[in-house]
Amino acid sequence: LKSVIQSSRRFLPSRGSSSVILEKKEEDLFTALEILCENECKDTDIEKDKSKFLEFRKSKEEHFYRGGRVSWWNFYFSSENYSSAFVKRDSYEHLKDLIQCWAESPKPVFAKIINLYHHPGCGGTTLAMHVLWNLKKNFRCAVLKNKATDFTEIGDQVTNLITYKATSHQEYIPVLLLVDDFEELENICILQDAINSSLAKKGLRYEKTLVIILNCMRSQNPDRSAKSADSVALKYQLSPKEQRAFEAKLEEIEKQHKNCENFYSFMIMKSNFDDMYIENVVRNILKGQNVDSKEAQLISFLALLNSYVINSTISVSQCEFFLGITSARTPWEPETLEDKMGTYSTLLIKTEVAEYGRYTGVRIIHPLIAIACLKELEKSYHLDKSQIALNLLREKLFYVSGIGREKFLHDVQTLLLTRQRREYGDETDTLFSPLIEALPNSKIENVLTAGSIQFPQNAFICQALARYFYIKEKDFNTALHWANQAKKIAPKNSYISDTVGQVYKSKIKWWLDENKTCREVTVKDLTHFLETAEKASGAFKESQRQNDSKDYEPEVWPLQKYQRKYDMYNTAGFLGEIEVGLYSIEILQLTPLFHKENELAQKPLVQFLSGIGDILADPENEYHLTLKNFTSYLQNLRLDLKKCFDFFVDYMVLLKTRNTHKEIVESILSKKVSRYYRKYTEIFCHLGLDPLQSKELLQEENYRKSLEALRADRFSGLLEYLNPNHKDAANTVERIVNQYALLFQQNLNKKLIKEKQNFILANIILSCLKPSSKYIRPFNILKKQLREVLELVEPTHQYPDPYFLACLLFWPENQELDQDSKLMEKYVSSLNRSFGRQYRHMCRSKQASTLFYLGKSKGLHSIVHKAEIEQYFSKEQNTNSLWQSGDVWKKNEVKDLLRRLTGQAVGKLISIEYGTEEKIRIPVISVYSGPLRSGGNIERVSFYLGFSIEGPLAYDIEVI
Repeated sequence: LKSVIQSSRRFLPSRGSSSVILEKKEEDLFTALEILCENECKDTDIEKDKSKFLEFRKSKEEHFYRGGRVSWWNFYFSSENYSSAFVKRDSYEHLKDLIQCWAESPKPVFAKIINLYHHPGCGGTTLAMHVLWNLKKNFRCAVLKNKATDFTEIGDQVTNLITYKATSHQEYIPVLLLVDDFEELENICILQDAINSSLAKKGLRYEKTLVIILNCMRSQNPDRSAKSADSVALKYQLSPKEQRAFEAKLEEIEKQHKNCENFYSFMIMKSNFDDMYIENVVRNILKGQNVDSKEAQLISFLALLNSYVINSTISVSQCEFFLGITSARTPWEPETLEDKMGTYSTLLIKTEVAEYGRYTGVRIIHPLIAIACLKELEKSYHLDKSQIALNLLREKLFYVSGIGREKFLHDVQTLLLTRQRREYGDETDTLFSPLIEALPNSKIENVLTAGSIQFPQNAFICQALARYFYIKEKDFNTALHWANQAKKIAPKNSYISDTVGQVYKSKIKWWLDENKTCREVTVKDLTHFLETAEKASGAFKESQRQNDSKDYEPEVWPLQKYQRKYDMYNTAGFLGEIEVGLYSIEILQLTPLFHKENELAQKPLVQFLSGIGDILADPENEYHLTLKNFTSYLQNLRLDLKKCFDFFVDYMVLLKTRNTHKEIVESILSKKVSRYYRKYTEIFCHLGLDPLQSKELLQEENYRKSLEALRADRFSGLLEYLNPNHKDAANTVERIVNQYALLFQQNLNKKLIKEKQNFILANIILSCLKPSSKYIRPFNILKKQLREVLELVEPTHQYPDPYFLACLLFWPENQELDQDSKLMEKYVSSLNRSFGRQYRHMCRSKQASTLFYLGKSKGLHSIVHKAEIEQYFSKEQNTNSLWQSGDVWKKNEVKDLLRRLTGQAVGKLISIEYGTEEKIRIPVISVYSGPLRSGGNIERVSFYLGFSIEGPLAYDIEVI
């Protein structure tokens, strides 16, 4: 059939208005791409036979109007006037303009993402393909046909499509790549990086954007998703203009097709997604059916899968097998799926499946029909979701063998497990998968237990059961049983270890909540809950270790790997350890030894938990004897808590998320950690008034406690004061600078390396926040102090802090190098090395934050922070998009503020040369996602300089 319905010669657009032939053997190499040619569907053999072509056209139109995916033929019939004009959605022009605008952008990039967010089944894919169809002469258009293909391979194929039959970079025609139904936004960014890398590897020169990725993505709230830049929304809502277009189209369809009342997907659109219309259709088709029949069961299985799992299907062969269709009803007319399904068949449609080998699958014609089927089955036939799920999990036939088995197994596990998460672009965060959330508590256990029997090797089903028992039922023993089952299956997984810790921790939290009025804990309870806390802490520590180990396991089950869930750094073990530590202290404060109402008992408690003092009490006291058994856990408690708080402040300040969804999630986590830190400081940073302690020692202890309470004892804690949301930051930083100065006066003969670094950074921050402050030390004094620090640290110093300060204070002001700036190459290299050792393992879904920029002024005033730049954009609602698009650098005030440097670039590598006699070459990291336009040649470039804890960064790079 393919030879009959495909043009014998296929063309791609080339330079000017010319075309090049896409050779058959070359096209076969583009295994991941379905290429849309300029002359798609033209000059085919089938069109020459009028009656066959009419039959072919009717079948293609019927498939589309019933709910099948649109094909290029549907657009061809309209363009060649075999049918009236294809319905043009209101968003069509906006989307097309966006694509063309980026293709002609004066600030080109390698690969640009444009997002189309749409409600499932409202015509999103059709709109995207409509735009491709009408741009096929301007772009080399392609659809990604197999999302499971390795991204590097996709990148290489896209690069080959750009360069196909081009003799120079002037002949490159940009690729417009449609990516449909990726489940996570992160994956699109990884694909973009892979395309960038492939283009860079080829060393392509370019004057225009080379690839536009049209990301067509389902969303439960398209308007909210499309708030980000370069995004379009499409919803379950037609404008009056669109409604008129669908009305007119229906008149044409009625003339040309006999059974158009069964074109339910088209009619749903025409009815403007009317709930009553959908309910009536489903009620009439399901009326009077026997729900125990195989046919009704199959409808119920598909309704459940299609309501909750994107792109879920059951293969035709498995459906036939399930229904008992034998190969022949009569030798000359085999029985078909449609015959067997009877009236139900109008609700089903066949669809091509590309993942896990190509085959034909079956699904319900529209997501809203699937949802309505579930409601009707429950309302009229008392067949609820939990019973359908149990039937599906116990139907052995689907799990044993057959075409499409792997995809089916994947879809069923997704149904049970995949939670919605804001950081992946979902509407909300859910505790369980949407199906499990929709079930009454009494039914959840049965469904998940059946899942664990069907998938005995999937640790995450056991994990979901553990979470169900501790969150919903408060049955901690059963929860622990399931958590340990999960641990047996996946002993190295940090998410599973965290769940073990969560079970123990929740048990303590539940007891504290139930006993709010309790004034004193019994010895028995104290023993039990300290044992529980110690076990929880051990599990959380193991989760942290596993997260950092080289063979860590991500949060995926075997069949899910092709989806490429974006790799996250699992922070739950750190938060869990903080929470269980604070709960342990609450329990200790209910003992007579450290009672919260006894002011005098609080200092001994702090000393005990800091590992300084022992328990002051009668050794025969049973509370005393109990606590003795937990000395190693309790005496390290303060240190363990502080380590976790330090981790969070580093993770959130020094590193930034790669997308805005994750930013929202992180800001919620940040508020939670800050709340816990306030509790920590109330306990451990209480200023002492001990009359027996020497005045100097007491003063120093109080300075240190005060600095710790303000988070000023850590580099990242100080940098937090640059956040514009920080209230009264300038005055607080003045206090910090002052307290460090007093601390140095008391310790004239001590090295205090860490304190001196913090003091220098505090001065830099104060200079940014309040340049006129009288507390700022002169630039030369700070440089002298930094020299002393750099002499004291070992060449293999593990932290980036001193080298970061060296970049800020010693950066060359001109070509003349002084004793400090001539060592800059060494400092940058040490900064990069120590960052790699300390933080790179945390960068799975993050990258180093740019903390400062190099300004035109001299001395401390040459160090500019982000808020100083953003003050010129105070009217803008979304400053993030200004940074992403590069519009920040176009503003004259910003150009006047920042110093523009020149350097050399080879591909992505940039360096700056300084020195007149003795030269140094400083490497700079390019922030630009793609390399420069130069290809592999060496080019002179200019850029603005940013400073991150990983190294200096080049922004707004331009070839000179």
